[in-house]
Amino acid sequence: MSATPMTPHDFETLQTDVHAVFSALYLIDVELLSAEERKQHQQVLAAAYLAFVNAENARYTALSTKAKSELGELAGHVKTMRTQLAELEVPSEQLGLLGKGLDALARLAKLL
Repeated sequence: MSATPMTPHDFETLQTDVHAVFSALYLIDVELLSAEERKQHQQVLAAAYLAFVNAENARYTALSTKAKSELGELAGHVKTMRTQLAELEVPSEQLGLLGKGLDALARLAKLL
């Protein structure tokens, strides 16, 4: 089953959600993380930054129909990350959640 192509409004929502996820990750105090968590933080931060920059620079009208369909699927993952992230306060838990979303962020960055 293929995903429904996203609309321009959906794309704007995705851009907002990617920005929120990147911001939350950026604001994690790395001093509170272990050495292994810091490494993971850098990996996820890099993917989130690339997804954020690419989402900000992408033009909806320039996206292919296939890309819009794939973005529709990825938007759901990003929305879920943003919602779950708002419920967490402990930096290591936030990082754990975002680490699980690394694949979605990397796919999003590549797609845009």
